[in-house]
Amino acid sequence: METTTIDSGFSAVNWNRPEDGYTQMFWNQNVRQFWVDEEIPLSDDKLAWMTLTPDEQRTYEEVLAGLTLLDTVQGSVGMPRISEWVPGFQAKAVLSFMGAMEHMHAKSYSSIFSTLCTSARIEALFDWVRGQPELQHKLAVIHGAYTRIADEESLYRAMASSVMLESYLFYSGFFYPLYLAGQGRLTSSGEIISLIIRDEAIHGVYVGLLAQEALNRLSDKVRARAEAGVVELLETLDALETRYTQALYHRIGLEEAVLRFSRYNADKALMNLGLRPHFGVEAQDVNPVVLAGLRTETKNHDFFSTKGNGYIKATRVEPLSDLDFYFPELAPDLQLVVKRDGRQVPFDEMRIVRAVQKAAAATGVALDFEWVARRIVEPVKLEASARSLTVEEIQDRVERGLMEISPEVARAYILYREERARARRRA
Repeated sequence: METTTIDSGFSAVNWNRPEDGYTQMFWNQNVRQFWVDEEIPLSDDKLAWMTLTPDEQRTYEEVLAGLTLLDTVQGSVGMPRISEWVPGFQAKAVLSFMGAMEHMHAKSYSSIFSTLCTSARIEALFDWVRGQPELQHKLAVIHGAYTRIADEESLYRAMASSVMLESYLFYSGFFYPLYLAGQGRLTSSGEIISLIIRDEAIHGVYVGLLAQEALNRLSDKVRARAEAGVVELLETLDALETRYTQALYHRIGLEEAVLRFSRYNADKALMNLGLRPHFGVEAQDVNPVVLAGLRTETKNHDFFSTKGNGYIKATRVEPLSDLDFYFPELAPDLQLVVKRDGRQVPFDEMRIVRAVQKAAAATGVALDFEWVARRIVEPVKLEASARSLTVEEIQDRVERGLMEISPEVARAYILYREERARARRRA
């Protein structure tokens, strides 16, 4: 009788053993900010929709239709292909979660369409997507990078393309919903865009970190070629994005403002990849109403709003914690901090503040330091009042707090820690 040998080489993901210093943090952040489009009362936008001119309505519809295509490709091809080539099981899990949220984003646009548009108009929009030349060309470039992964260099290019999509190409579409919501129009649809931006922010940061690791595994010669390839990719996409923006926004006179906004975010995409900015567009050059929309802290538009992006579903109500009963002015002396060489030194909260300030300055993000105190400094002090913390433990807690406040600043802080760690190993 013939017997079958069972392959015993399969491994399971072990979340009790971190694969790196940040993947579990990104998993937790993704889970914390999970949402579904049904939570937003889109019917509130119907009256505001009727006040838009036909050109304004057409632009709004087309930017959302274009975003739907980008999310569809990212969820169906981009994240799965990159996940297939990333070695760590925890990294695969995070990328899979992100891919699922890309599908949630695409579905949310259909929810907006079904609220504001007729069935005939919706069908016409999806026909427009299939025939819009610049949109199709952009996706062909990105899709080509995803489907040609064969080695470390092509994996890096695919990851760089993903970051360009997440942190750059989406933003020409995000501009108009943010622009209108900032004026108090179509605020519920704008709420969905804010939730999507919150997701895309950590998607771009996380894949950017993976890309930097892939780049560091390449030889010097291949690394230089790969970095040059990113600049070439950016210039190709910028030429297409310029024509796409002109095609969508010329009828309402916003094309120049949208291009500045897109290039501002293109530089952010390069920063996510650890590369230098290319366009040099500063925050003050961007429309202030739209720039304000990039802030992803809790929002609520007015007294009558049903929810903002800080809404907590009844099934996930946050319980009271020890921190709610912690009063810093009454706290006992803090325990000593254990340094890497074993020495013990007094706890100095200004070290945390200065490190966060440096990370924020490196990204150009203006942090609300009341949030920094509440979400980072005071929780660390509470723990330090009970026991001695190591420097590494404190830095881990700073990372987690920054992910809740600003993923972009968290990325800069993580990169700073990794660079210091490499410097210590070389010494």
